[in-house]
Amino acid sequence: MRPGDRPGSVCTGSALDDPVLRTEGRVTLVDGLPAVAVLLGLVLDSTLGWWWADPAAGYVVVYYAAREVRGIFFGEH
Repeated sequence: MRPGDRPGSVCTGSALDDPVLRTEGRVTLVDGLPAVAVLLGLVLDSTLGWWWADPAAGYVVVYYAAREVRGIFFGEH
């Protein structure tokens, strides 16, 4: 699945009440988030000298992953 398909699969999954499509949209986001975070951190570091941007982006990824895990184990069932 391509990252551009994510909004469509989440909306379609919600409209059809299909948990597989909704989960697939979340998985696509979780897969793409680290790549975007790393690229953003590298760009900010190289252009503005913000050495802390890459670690900060890592914390964003960890927060989102923890939120998804909490939802899997303690909610939405």
